Amino acid sequence: MKNFEHAAEVLTVLMEERDLTAAELSRQTEVNAGTIRNLMTGRQTNISTRNLMTLARYFGMSMEEFIRKIQ
Repeated sequence: MKNFEHAAEVLTVLMEERDLTAAELSRQTEVNAGTIRNLMTGRQTNISTRNLMTLARYFGMSMEEFIRKIQ
């Protein structure tokens, strides 16, 4: 659970740095807004490889860098 809490914090910080809402990030990445909100709140503790790769690319990281950052 702790790793997922950290992942939620990292995602929130990345979004705040860019002044993004879940809805705006969803529009820009096509990752479902509900999925983003659930990841941010810890309600969802898994993420598809596709969504992980999409978010990593959006934030200018490789998937491996993004995984290291959120772990």
